[in-house]
Amino acid sequence: MNGMADFDISRLLASLYRRKYSIGCVWAVIFSLGVYTAAILPNVYQSSSLILVVPQRVPSSFVTSTITTDLGERMQSIIQEILSRTQLAKIVQEFNLYPSNRVASSVEDRVETLRKAIKVELRRNNVFQLSFESQEPEKAQQITARIASLFIEQNLQIRKQQAVGTKSFMNAEADRLRKELEEQETIVNRYKAAHRYELPEQLDSNLRTLEQLRREMEASNVRLTTLQERKGILQRQSAESDVSVVDPIRGALLIPAEDGSQSLQLQMRKKELDALLKKYSSKHPDVIRIKREIEAIESEPHDVSPGKISTSVATSTGNPLKQVLRNQIADIDAEIQTLQKQRDQIGVQIVTLQSRVDATPIRAIELSKISRGYEITLRKYQDLLGKTLESELSENMEKKQEGERFQLLDAANFPLKPLRPNRLMIGLIGFLLGLGGGFALAIVWDNWDTSFRKSDDINAYVNVPVLATIPALMTRGSVIEQRRSQSVLVFASLGALVVGAVLVRIFAPMYF
Repeated sequence: MNGMADFDISRLLASLYRRKYSIGCVWAVIFSLGVYTAAILPNVYQSSSLILVVPQRVPSSFVTSTITTDLGERMQSIIQEILSRTQLAKIVQEFNLYPSNRVASSVEDRVETLRKAIKVELRRNNVFQLSFESQEPEKAQQITARIASLFIEQNLQIRKQQAVGTKSFMNAEADRLRKELEEQETIVNRYKAAHRYELPEQLDSNLRTLEQLRREMEASNVRLTTLQERKGILQRQSAESDVSVVDPIRGALLIPAEDGSQSLQLQMRKKELDALLKKYSSKHPDVIRIKREIEAIESEPHDVSPGKISTSVATSTGNPLKQVLRNQIADIDAEIQTLQKQRDQIGVQIVTLQSRVDATPIRAIELSKISRGYEITLRKYQDLLGKTLESELSENMEKKQEGERFQLLDAANFPLKPLRPNRLMIGLIGFLLGLGGGFALAIVWDNWDTSFRKSDDINAYVNVPVLATIPALMTRGSVIEQRRSQSVLVFASLGALVVGAVLVRIFAPMYF
């Protein structure tokens, strides 16, 4: 409350009135600089263009795009490409922008100025706005249109490059996998060729052949046993044939003539049949064969008379019965040798097939190890072929511009009104800043002034009553001093105005 009581608006107004020239000079300088700034700033025009991101026309369920980058990431890439020094230098040279003026003196400065004048704003619903600022409305429109076309072309080029790069990569990978697959296939084929009889798919055939050979071996053994038994019978009959038949009247050895050979063969077959029936049944093949031979001999006509039986002494010619038995034994020996050779061959085949059957599990394991890499590579190759086809479709779609693309919604407009500067606002700001600066200078200056101007000022410092006050007398010296102070204030204001104008001239175009 004391602070509010001590505050006297009349004293403030009095102080401002005393400093009215200072306030006027400060206001005049700042307001003049504001008006000068508004006057020298060039008009800046802005042209803008709207671009729509059109989605892929072909359904993604039919053709899958190989462009997987997000729109925001692709936009950043396009913006960096367009705002690169190479692209902007081409635009600067094409439109002759900022030709060696006070703002930009080198190519780098001109490119940087152009980069600052370009603005890209991404909006909702896949729409973004391009804008460019220039002091000439025609160039603002032309450069905005040029940048918009660069965005559209750059997007198409980036998508094509990505599609072509993906296709090239897929083709290269497919070729690499194809060569690797062929090498692995060659290894598998060589292994199968080297062990073609021991492969798992040959197991059933080998087992059937092995079983058949074993049956043949068993039949050969049975036949060989039969022949050996028959040979033994014939050998016994040959031994028994040495017994002589003596005529009781003549006392001579009776030997059958040639016409009696049938009866001898019949007797031999019957003896052989009796011997076989003791071991085998009547359905045995050898028994049936002997029976057929007996029937054949019996069916043949024969006539044995006493006149056809010759007599001789013991020293006569050899026994024909024994000769016949020897011939049959020789035939059986030949057949036994043939059967033994066949049995040996069958035994070799059985051993070979058995070794193949025994090696089949090992071959299956080895073939599985060799084929595992081949099957994995084959699946990769087949999957890669499908992806390669998709990449080719995606490339064709991008070449025909059926994929995601940029479409110009609003072409670059011709700006009719300047975007800036707002000259009225600059003048108003200068006016307000001038008043504020003058008032602030007056208050600060008055606070620094320690002279007494009223009796109350004296009472605040000394406890002595004031008897009388004498008004200030205007003398010639005081008038001269006052005019000198006013002249200094005016010249100082003019100097500040000149310095401020130079600074505004230099730095104002950089910040407006």
